[in-house]
Formats: sequence, C-alpha cells, structure tokens
Amino acid sequence: MTLRHYLSFFSAAFLIMAMYIAGNAVGFFVELITTELGFTRSAFSLYISLSTLTGVFVLPLIGQFLPKFGAKRLLIGGLWVSLGFVWLAFATHLWQFYLGGIFLGLFMMPITMFLAILLINNWFSAKKGLMMGLLNASGGLAGAIVAMIMPAFLDNFGWRMGYFLIAGLFALLTVPNGLFLLVENPGTIGLTAYGAEPSVQTESNEPFHDLSIPYEDAKKMKPFYILFAGIFLSAFGGGMMQHLPAHFSGMSFTSGQVGTLFSLVMAGMIIANISVGAINDKIDSTITITVVVACMVIALFFLATTRSFLALTIVMFILAFGLGGPAVLTPLVVSEVFGIGDYPRIWSILGMAPSIGMSISGPLWGAVYDVTGSYAIGMFTMMGLTIIYGICYLFALKRGPLKQPLNVSGI
Repeated sequence: MTLRHYLSFFSAAFLIMAMYIAGNAVGFFVELITTELGFTRSAFSLYISLSTLTGVFVLPLIGQFLPKFGAKRLLIGGLWVSLGFVWLAFATHLWQFYLGGIFLGLFMMPITMFLAILLINNWFSAKKGLMMGLLNASGGLAGAIVAMIMPAFLDNFGWRMGYFLIAGLFALLTVPNGLFLLVENPGTIGLTAYGAEPSVQTESNEPFHDLSIPYEDAKKMKPFYILFAGIFLSAFGGGMMQHLPAHFSGMSFTSGQVGTLFSLVMAGMIIANISVGAINDKIDSTITITVVVACMVIALFFLATTRSFLALTIVMFILAFGLGGPAVLTPLVVSEVFGIGDYPRIWSILGMAPSIGMSISGPLWGAVYDVTGSYAIGMFTMMGLTIIYGICYLFALKRGPLKQPLNVSGI
C-alpha cells in the first residue's frame, strides 16, 4: 500500500468526520431550541428531514454528473454547507430552519458520505471491509469527541454559537481536503486500487469486472427494490440518534451524564465499525448481518425498559454494533449483490434509501414523544422494523444476480 493510498483513505475519513460532526451534534440542539423558541420536537425535527430529503433528490444527479465535473469541484461545496450552518445560528422562526435545512441538503450528503464511499471503492480492492470499517470508525471518533464537548459548549455559549462551531469544523474538514488532498481515481495518477488483481477474462475475452450488473439491468431486478426497502428501514436507527440525548435528558440525567452516554455509543461505534468490517472480510456477510440485527434488537429493548445509568453504559456498546453495522455493511452488500462495474450509478439510487429513512424517522421519533411523552413505543416498534430490514438484506444476498453461476475462464 503506497502513501497515496493512505492519503486517499484520510481524504475519505475527513469527509465522514464532517458528516458525523454535523449530524450527531444536532441531537444536542433539540431540547435547547424547542424550549427557547417554543417549537414542538416533531416540528423542529422537520428541518433535518428537509435537509436529508433535498439530498435524496440531489444524489441521483451527482451519480450522473460526477464523471463530468469531478469530485474536487464538488467538494468545494463544503464552504456552502458552512454558510448554511451560519444561517441556522441566526434563525428564530421555523421557516428559517426549514430553509436552512433545504440549503444544507443541496451539498452536505453528496460531498460527505457519497464521495467517501466512492473513494474507498475506487482505491481499495483487498481489505475493503476493513477500510470501510475504519472509515466509519473515524466518523465515530469525531462524533465521540463532539459528544464530549458539545453539552458543555452549549451550556456556556448557547446553541447559536454551537452552529458557528459546526460551520467552522465542517469547512476545515472539507475545503482544504478538496483543494489539496482528494484524488478521485488512482488511475489518474498512474496507480491501481490496493489489492487489485490482473483482469480475469471470460470466454468472450471480456474483463471479469464487466460481469457486474449494469444499472439499467439492476433496477429491473427484485433484489434491487428489496435491498432499497431494507436500507430504508435500517436508517430509522439514525433518526433515533437525533433524539437520544433528549431521551436521556428526560430520565433526569445531568448534561454530563447525557454527554457520557452519547460518547460511549460513539466510541463503541469506533470498535464496532472496525470489527464488523474486518470480520466481514473473513466470513459470510449473512452471518455479520444477523449479529448486527440481534445487537440492535437487544439494545432497543433495554433502552425502552431501563433507567439505570450503569446499565445504559453497557447498552450503549451493544447499540453501537446495531447502529454502526449497517453503515459499514450496506455499501459492501451493494457491491456484493451487483458488483462494482456500475457502482456509482447504482449507489446513487440505493444511497437515497438511508436519507429517506432518516428524513422520515426523525419527525416520527419526535411525534412519538409529543403524543406519548416517551420514546419507548417507538423503540419497541423499531425492534420489529430491525428484524424486517435484516430479512431484506439476507434476501438480496442470497438471491442477488451475481449469486447465479457464471461461465468464466481463467479463475
């Protein structure tokens, strides 16, 4: 592995860190802003949904036009995302939060998660699971650090200064990255993906890589839509994360205890992401998916039923595997089911699913609290949805088009 491979990983990691900082810090703003400005939690959470929904509609366009414009130009959009957070720092009405959310959605998702996953797929062939795990672990590290400092920062400086802090960190991690570090494809500088092997030839002398399912064929197949549904449901856990600090605050924990619990789940995701990715390189993906689903179900049960701070510190590590697993496994499952030949176009559609799930689930979690005064019913419901999404992943893996026998020579 060359220095350039390491630098490309760090380029992707900085993008994920920017996304985790911006995404996870929002949870600490919910109670403060809704209390001060008199919003309901479901109404306020809608601005986050508008942001992710806007990103959903932008993402397919990015998949189509990225080859023409290049990733470097796209990444300069990090400056516009920072300006969006500055706008939110001055917001006083719901419509201002909604407008800011739409503006953030135009740039944030395409220049963070989408580009980061694309970089890992382009630069790594061997140990892709480990690198995807390390990628998400870097986001977990950033999220854990933010979770430790954000409660105290908001207590001392207020939520408006909190948005300024996010704006500065996002710009720092994206703009210099796009200018000086990011290289989209190793071939443009005379390198190859780490672990790439010489092309295997089919009987018609086509590279084996070309046996990947084209996007036009993939979108006609049942596993494509089953997997989309599974990815959609898996994102409901991310919607819960937006409300997790508020859930703990409702248990009368101090801001320090809330920050500790949130830090534990983020720190646990560092371990979980690396472990899940590395293990998935060694064993069948169906086993990894099953374990991740089991961890999520167990964690949700105890989140809904226990108020013990000590017990919750343990539950946070189990939750970390349930939440972190899909982030690592989903891109890997997509490439396993459909191959990497047309991956950017396929992922630009399937990658919409978690965004839609996040945008819908955030207000739903808020509505559950507004109606019942608790998040418990949502957690019990999420247990069933978790099992369903696991079944969808397993179906796609078992019945995917590339699981059919291929007539290939030279293997």
